[in-house]
This record gives sequence, structure tokens and C-alpha cells, in this order.
Amino acid sequence: MFINLPPGKRPTCNRRMMNRLIPNLLILFVVLLIASCAPVEAIAQTKTPDPTATIALTTVKAPQTIATDKDESESETQPLFGYTHHMPDGNRFIEGTGSLPNGTSIEITLEGTPLWVVAVPYEGSSLWAVILDDGRVQGFNINTQSVKTAQITPGQLNPESPPLIFIEDGIPKLVAVSSPDQSLSTHPIYLPSQELYTFINNDGSLSLIDKSNQIIATLDINALPDARILSDDADRLLLLSGPTSKYDHGVLGDEIEATSITLTETFPDIRVVSVIQVPDGQVIEGIAPIWTDLNNDGNREIIVTLSDGINGAQLVVYSEDGERLALGDAIGIGYRWRHQIAVAPFGPNGEMEIVDVLTPHIGGVVEFFQTDGNRLLKVAQIGGYTSHVIGSRNLDMAIAGDFDGDGLIELLLPNQSRNELGAIQRTFDGADVAWKLPIEGQMSTNLGAVTLDNGTIIIGVGRSDNILKIWLP
Repeated sequence: MFINLPPGKRPTCNRRMMNRLIPNLLILFVVLLIASCAPVEAIAQTKTPDPTATIALTTVKAPQTIATDKDESESETQPLFGYTHHMPDGNRFIEGTGSLPNGTSIEITLEGTPLWVVAVPYEGSSLWAVILDDGRVQGFNINTQSVKTAQITPGQLNPESPPLIFIEDGIPKLVAVSSPDQSLSTHPIYLPSQELYTFINNDGSLSLIDKSNQIIATLDINALPDARILSDDADRLLLLSGPTSKYDHGVLGDEIEATSITLTETFPDIRVVSVIQVPDGQVIEGIAPIWTDLNNDGNREIIVTLSDGINGAQLVVYSEDGERLALGDAIGIGYRWRHQIAVAPFGPNGEMEIVDVLTPHIGGVVEFFQTDGNRLLKVAQIGGYTSHVIGSRNLDMAIAGDFDGDGLIELLLPNQSRNELGAIQRTFDGADVAWKLPIEGQMSTNLGAVTLDNGTIIIGVGRSDNILKIWLP
């Protein structure tokens, strides 16, 4: 036990007081020493379920505690993750600085046609996983001096689902679970602070399991089958829910879209925090929101694309409790899509802006939006680019970052033919193409990127001629 004294104050005592105090302190010290050696059991507390709740909750056991008391010498390095959408909150933005287009590029011959690429920093270089069209996984350790093959487990994935790579205790892995009920249209995510995996089941429920494959809990949230599970630093989860087939545009892999957004907590209790319902007649056309702080107020906002058969798609910003904060204009014609990409300080004065691609299958116009009260105003646009192949669940062909090291943020994405990457940069007059990179073939994967330990960004794509192309500093 410690007693804090006000600054400048010192304890005072005479010799007689000290003679009485010292034996008592010795006794207190022995008592505390004995108490510190006694075993302590952690007690998991479970809240009483709300009888008015409409969400079914099946709890097998409480999850492990996030915070653990470990000696510093026993502490483990936090796992590193590589998402195809780059940020766990769905924001396709990468930190660091690149040296494009002045760097070099390499090409690696693959054993088949690549569908997905994903990377993490690894041992001073980068580790890349490539998923081929038959589900086989090829791994490569790549730096400026050499390319080496790398073993990544598992060696086979469902090619319909994007990969999520992570490194824990120095071992590279692709996040995977063994469950016959798991939806094969999306991937699980791993919550390292609790050592739990979470994934969507075929019936729309959300399950948490431990490393021994034991189910911890299941939430019946009616998730979209191909929803990407987003997470924050408190292990909260955000995903699309309420699937419907009433809007049959069908450009994102199926004709099923979401009608709600569900926010959940996993610690200290597993529960639904809020469910945001979109207006009747509209759907959320996408597979994940962007869940980031758009207005720099310290709170996360939720950005989605709402669509209908009359007015088409428009960007909408919600608070976490479901309040509609800002709304953009609709396209004005049904069955036309906006692909939301990223939130970043794109503006010429560093203003936070949302960037999307309007009708990526028809002309492809990159659009930048700023908030103005409760409106999203388009402040710049430039045409001739794409971010998606019609019918694909790959929505990760574009990414924002400082790719040329000039201190400004670019949006990097392919042209309509997918044989060239363009860096779109905001200017005071609108938006321009800052520079281009030839792909020298047709892009067949998402746009992969990784920030090395020294803060340098490298990027890579898979080509339809069975090539992995990497741009190095």
C-alpha cells in the first residue's frame, strides 16, 4: 500500500514514534507478502439478458479477459495483420510513404492465375500470400535484394473468400477456422487480445471460437453472407446485416444486399450495441461500411452506399447510434452504383474527404466529397478509372496513401482496361493524375500494399498471365 503526499510535504515523526512504527510495518509487510502468494481466480461476470431484446444470444462460456498481467520479459509482440481492405475498420488507406514511380519492379511467375494478394511486414522485408483461382496459396518473402518462397498455412483457401494474413510469435498464417457452418463468401477475423476468432455462419449468426475450436458464443444477427467483419481497438465488431433480394442489381457477386448495420461488443460481454435500419425501399449496396473518424471529433462514423431502383446510389454517413449525419446526392437513375473507397486528408489543405468511384463498370469517375453540415458535397472528379470487375466480390482494387513521398495523399487504382495504375491527387482546381504505373498485363487481383518496418510502402498486383508484380523502393 502506498500513501501519496501532496507536493512539498514530508512525513514527520520522533524517535519514540519510529520505535512503535517499525515493528508494525514489519508485520504489515509479512502479511502483504503472504497475501501476494495466494492464488487468485478470475471470475467472469455475465449481465442479465434484456427480456425485450430481439437478438438471440447463446453463450457457452465467457471470453477470456482482454487485459492480462504479464512480466515484461514474457510479453509477446502484438500480431501483425494484412487485410485486402488494409485497415481493420474497412478504410482502404495505408500509412507510410512510398517512392513511386521512381522505384523498381519485379515479376514473379506463379503456378496459376492469381485472384487475391495480401502482405505483411516480416523480418525486415515483406511477406506476400497469393491465392490462385483454384484456392492454392503461394507465399513469397520479398525485399530489394531477393525473392524467396515462403511456407504459409493453410496451403488451400476457398478462392471466393479474400485472405487475411497475420504473424503471431513470428509465424505467418492465414486466418482460418474449422467449422462446417462457416459462410464461405467471407473470411473470419482474429481478436488477439482475447485469442478468439469470429466468423459468420451460413444462417447469418456470428460465432466466436477459441484456438481449440471451441465455440465461446453465438449471436443471431442475420448477417449478410459475404459481409466483411470490421473491428476497432476495443474489439467491437461492425458488419452489414438484414439480407434481402428486393434490389436485384447483382453486380457484387450475387443479388443479395443488406438493409441494416449491426454493431456488437465482444468484451466484457458479447452483445449487440445497436442495429441501424436503412429507409424502406433502399439497400446498402456493398459488403462493408467504412468505420472511421470522418470529422475529427474523436468518434467513429459509419459510411455506406445506399441504393434503390429509382434514384440509384448515394453516400450516407451515420453515427454509431444510427443518427444520419450527412447525405450525398443520388445518381438519379436506378441500377447505378457508387463504390466507396476511403476516407483520408485528400483536400488541398488537408481536408478530410471521402473518395468513391461512380459507376466503375461504365466509365468510372473518381469523386471526392467533403461534409458541409448535413450534406456531402462533391468537390472534385476525374474519369477513366475503375475499382471493381462486375460480378466479383473483390472490392479492394483501390487504395489511398502517400505513394510517392511528397507528403500528399493519392488514390491509386487501375484504369478501365486494368493494365495501368493511376495516382489521383486533389488540387485546388479539382483532381489530376499525378503519375501512372504500367502493369504490363491485366490486373486480376485486389491492389496489395504493405508498409515495411522503416515506414516504406511497397505495392503489388496479380496479373491474369500468372504473374505477381511488385513495385519496390
